[in-house]
Amino acid sequence: MKTETGLMVVKNGKGWNSIYNDGRSSIEGWVNIEDAEIHDPQFCKKPTDVTYDGSPYTKELLTAELKLVQRTTQVIFLPMEES
Repeated sequence: MKTETGLMVVKNGKGWNSIYNDGRSSIEGWVNIEDAEIHDPQFCKKPTDVTYDGSPYTKELLTAELKLVQRTTQVIFLPMEES
């Protein structure tokens, strides 16, 4: 089991995360809350801290809020059926 605690950028029940990244370009936007990135509170003080200065996402992030979250992930191995 893994537990993550930190800040998430949230708006209208969605969380902020990278949607596409191929190493040369990336697209960021709103994703299901369980898939959103969790940020370290030491480095994330406002929603725009998750992007760079002059980012095209700044205006959108200014409409969001930071929420303190805890996410727990559990992996359960299931028996395999024999054929």
